Amino acid sequence: MRPTPLEKTLDYTFKNKDLLHQAITHSSCFNEKKATRHSDNEKLEYLGDAILNSVITILLYKKYKDKDEGFLSNARSCLVKRETLTEAAKSIDLSKHMSYGFGEQNVPQESKVLSNMMEALIGAIYLDGGMRKVTRVIKQLFSPFFTEEKLTEKNPKNLLQEYSQKKWGILPRYKFSRKTRSGFAVLVYIGKDQKAKGSGKSKKEAEQNAARELLQQLEGGDA
Repeated sequence: MRPTPLEKTLDYTFKNKDLLHQAITHSSCFNEKKATRHSDNEKLEYLGDAILNSVITILLYKKYKDKDEGFLSNARSCLVKRETLTEAAKSIDLSKHMSYGFGEQNVPQESKVLSNMMEALIGAIYLDGGMRKVTRVIKQLFSPFFTEEKLTEKNPKNLLQEYSQKKWGILPRYKFSRKTRSGFAVLVYIGKDQKAKGSGKSKKEAEQNAARELLQQLEGGDA
């Protein structure tokens, strides 16, 4: 069977085309058709998230042997965050190849849909070709982001801490809100008046997203 346009872009041809189909079929397709079963896309997304973190960690460790744990941890956060995944998805025009329940043209370009689909695709490649093949694809997709500007970009929690200490002399406080279907929800507070909520697959990701949301509020207002 001839490679699909997406496979040509990835320079990877699936042995099991069903895995590719599962990866690029959003769960909304099943919701729209009122199907009783769930999409395998979400399971592949879960796997892809773990694979991506592992591969990026190894690549950073090998490339920056002279850097400390703090640099490596921050660099990994920058590379696996939703925004970077979305940029990687756009670089291969992933939205043009995926099946989305409400029509291709309505795929939310800045939402978590594209980043989640990117993780599902990585999970599918791992299952189909193993660690060596998926590492090659990840290196190809993420090499444009291995820049000093990207890797030294401070994460939202650090930025919010600096902002809060400078303006009010206090530290932000994070409070676990609830477990959600897709992960965790966290609240962040500064004093009594400033607060925001964030969600993510892990508490750490939820805290980062909550900090990012509060930063946007503070920078966009008069606080």
